[in-house]
Amino acid sequence: MDPSVVDRIRPGDHVCWTFDDEHQRLAAITGYVKAGAGANQKILYLSDASPDLLLRELTDNGVDAWRLVRTGQLQMGHPRDGYLTNGLFDPMVVLDDWQREIAVARGGGYTALRLIGDMSWARADVVGADPLHWYEAQVNRVFADGYAMALCLYDRRLFDQVSLLRVSAAHPSRMEPGTDWNWRPLLRMERTGEPPGLRLIGEADASNRDALAATLADVIDDMSRSDATVTLDVAGLRFADAGAARLLMGAATTAPPKVRITGCSVPLAKLMRLLGGEPCAGAVA
Repeated sequence: MDPSVVDRIRPGDHVCWTFDDEHQRLAAITGYVKAGAGANQKILYLSDASPDLLLRELTDNGVDAWRLVRTGQLQMGHPRDGYLTNGLFDPMVVLDDWQREIAVARGGGYTALRLIGDMSWARADVVGADPLHWYEAQVNRVFADGYAMALCLYDRRLFDQVSLLRVSAAHPSRMEPGTDWNWRPLLRMERTGEPPGLRLIGEADASNRDALAATLADVIDDMSRSDATVTLDVAGLRFADAGAARLLMGAATTAPPKVRITGCSVPLAKLMRLLGGEPCAGAVA
């Protein structure tokens, strides 16, 4: 992997990074921390590895890690500090914790919160790890506000292929060994205020289906408490498969609230018609 690709991760992104060896892990982490340090972003790194070892690794690779720790910009933690409570994984507790971390980072004047989660703790011997897929899908609602971002590290030596594919679908984007210099996050999902709703950018397919479903459901659930119309802006979608189109159509028929889809490309509009939906606003016949 070209280490520079992690520079393209920005606030709002939630990326699944699978790796095969320690060199690959360190290359991704080093680039990610460097980018955050230069952008005045708070960096929170959760791993069950020794903090001293992690700091030495970063220092040996050109990161002034000890200074970042002294100033508070880099915070090192164990999974029990962010994911586990008394050895148990409670997704709802973790989601609440991330919201608190966001508030702390905002209060500290940082431009964003940059999370690194080494997910090795979630292998089969951790009690309560079964909800991991659900958690990875639901946590997208934290990132859709556009302030926090996350790089989730999954060691392919610890997780079977079926589990990795499932958890990957809960992330809007993924990286893996062999990712080249032209990588971009596959899907970005951004909450909007005017008009209230969600903006989709990139590509929506089976690889990020669960992430999209969870985020759509959360936005609509939030808006159901008001009389506002929810606008789903899909003008930035380069591609959407039939599954994504069905999710959008399902959202548009949810009541309450009222949901309006805008910016459909010609291919997406045709696909929605084929699936029995109505053309969305902005579609060209």
